[in-house]
Amino acid sequence: MAKVWKRGMALALGLCLGAASLGGCSKKAAQAAPIYTMNGEAVDADLTNFLFRYQQSEFESTYGQMFAQLYGGGGSVWEMDLTGTGVAYGETFKSQFGSFLEQMLMAEAHAGDYGVTLTDDEKSAISEAADAFLAANSEDVLKSMSATKETVERALTLYTIQSHVEDGMCADVDTEVSDEEAAQRKVSYIEYVPTTEAEEPETESELMAETEADAENTAAAAAQLMTEGETSVADAVQTEAADKTGSAETEDDSELELIIEQETETEDPAKAAAREKYLAMAEAELEMLKTSGMDFAQAQTEASEGVTGVYASSMTFGSDDSYTAAEIVEATEGLADNTLVDHVVEANGNFYILHVDAALDREATDKEKESIVQSRKNERISEVYAGWEKDTEWTADAAALAAILYDRAYTAAPHVDLEDMILSTEMEAVTEGAAEAAQTEAE
Repeated sequence: MAKVWKRGMALALGLCLGAASLGGCSKKAAQAAPIYTMNGEAVDADLTNFLFRYQQSEFESTYGQMFAQLYGGGGSVWEMDLTGTGVAYGETFKSQFGSFLEQMLMAEAHAGDYGVTLTDDEKSAISEAADAFLAANSEDVLKSMSATKETVERALTLYTIQSHVEDGMCADVDTEVSDEEAAQRKVSYIEYVPTTEAEEPETESELMAETEADAENTAAAAAQLMTEGETSVADAVQTEAADKTGSAETEDDSELELIIEQETETEDPAKAAAREKYLAMAEAELEMLKTSGMDFAQAQTEASEGVTGVYASSMTFGSDDSYTAAEIVEATEGLADNTLVDHVVEANGNFYILHVDAALDREATDKEKESIVQSRKNERISEVYAGWEKDTEWTADAAALAAILYDRAYTAAPHVDLEDMILSTEMEAVTEGAAEAAQTEAE
């Protein structure tokens, strides 16, 4: 979860916040006394409030409107049970924030272990960035966030130190990844989804209803991944889409037919008939491809265009992919470039014609290498923090934490990335290493 928070602080260098009240003035009860203590010393209440309110604004700007629309748009995203655990997301958010703040302060305490100190250029850049932030926001917003020059500078200083410390943690992490370890294949497919006449969308409103239902499932997956520590909704959407490929295996056409025969005894007759129909369509299409030598991309277009329940697309995945259906992974394992899988594959009740475009997709494989290296670094960072936590006494005032209210909505507009912010405030004095680290977090 730390990467989500750190990204937020990078964007703080270029964020202008607009605020609208949700049911009254922003209450200050939670800011009256320190919420957290570290090794017996109180954590500055204004710093806590600024960091918390900034992260609140970042979440609302990135995800809040989406979730509000998907779940009816009536209530606050903080009151919604986005993870399906029976706990309002606002409470989950508070818990995650506490861990973030503890890690940030532990990194500062251990900065000397890695020889981390801020240069004069970095201090100057932080001061200018704080001035820009204060100038970009209204007095009302700044007051609600406890955003004074001193507080904003303190927050950005902690962020910068933490970034350098985490770089130090990962200095000896192995960054070499072989093609074999990261190999990703690209597979195009034609998917046959057995659809009865009753299931066919007949009107635009019905199509919209189905789209909204899929979106709700995707949103739930995104929220769950955010809770578990993921940082991109794009990843959650990809996971949800890949999961739809299913989990049952068949090895040849006769076995597929046997399964359909067995299920027909208890299955709805219309659905059973649809399964037989779509399997026959897939088998006929595959046979045509085997004998005609037609280009697979052309076959995808001709088979799916205007045909209910038939879809065409492509995907990339590796041998150990946990999101793509095992049947698809196994059926394409070890095949060479431009190879048509010789049998129809069933996954989750749908039928697939598969074509291996590339046994090793260069772009996807290189991207997977980056992901593997980042995972190694994240693992190292987590291990170091876990060790520090054993020697750190971190406490939270439950009453003060409960008093934090989400009674104000912050809308971020516009987002300006760090590089633009550096140019617009003439902060070219930032060292190259610090700029690269910060830009990576912003991206």
